[in-house]
Amino acid sequence: MNETQIPPRKNKTFLVFVLVAILLFANGLQFWLSHQDKQEIAQKEVIIKEKTEDLSKASLALDSMRKELEIKIAQVNKLGGDTASIGLLKRQIERDLKNARRQNFKSKEMIEDLQSRIEDYELQLVAKDEEIQKLKAENQALYTDNTKLKSKIVQREDSIFRLSDAKAKLSEQVLLASKLRAEDIRISIIDTKGREKEEEDYRAKKISKLKVSFKIAENKVAKIENKEVYMRITDPEAAYLYDIGTGGGTFVLEGRESPYTSKLSFLFDNKQPQLSFIWEKGSIFKTGTYTVELFSEGNKLGQANFIVK
Repeated sequence: MNETQIPPRKNKTFLVFVLVAILLFANGLQFWLSHQDKQEIAQKEVIIKEKTEDLSKASLALDSMRKELEIKIAQVNKLGGDTASIGLLKRQIERDLKNARRQNFKSKEMIEDLQSRIEDYELQLVAKDEEIQKLKAENQALYTDNTKLKSKIVQREDSIFRLSDAKAKLSEQVLLASKLRAEDIRISIIDTKGREKEEEDYRAKKISKLKVSFKIAENKVAKIENKEVYMRITDPEAAYLYDIGTGGGTFVLEGRESPYTSKLSFLFDNKQPQLSFIWEKGSIFKTGTYTVELFSEGNKLGQANFIVK
């Protein structure tokens, strides 16, 4: 037996040892590779989770901004401002929100870019808040000015109304003051012989004509102009005595036509002229009390009575 030859038994033991070593190495390598795969998968899961959370936060932030902008647009509309810039910002945010919900931001860089835009949007929202506050202040100032102007207008209208009312009252007072008044009304008769008599009562048979004399009282307010005086006689039975044939007719009194017995024209110059009516009835007077009334410009100047026996 050669000394250099290995006995078969020993060769088998060596081979077994080599095989076991190879198996151990293979198992160790497989375990190491499996561990590496698990770590890589875990890291990817962490990254995916972080991206999902970041994307979810970005979506919530964008949606909140969109709703906030809708409120701001309504405020600006109510204040009468321009919503063009706010509308553009809202459309930009809605576009980013739509892309975020579709998960088009697959890389961390894309998500970081979205977050950067969100920060810029937040700054723009703050600027829009400042614009709205400024617009509110301008509207408040305008409202204050408008309120003051309305108050001035109301005060002016009130002053005008009071002035108009005062003028109306003054005009009414002037109108009342300008009314003429008859003074010293005297009633006498002219008998059949042409003699004038003034008594407390008269016999019907002696009356040929009736004379009514009076003066126009001084009135510094009345206009100096030609005026007319109407005389109306009422008999004891409350009937008006008027006859077109003897100078009678109608005139306007209190908005209605009223009969008059006779009329005369004169120039009022505030010199208290003495005026007289001479009227012939044309028939015998009834017995009783008669009333003589004088009118001018729709106003009553005075009245007097006489008795016929």
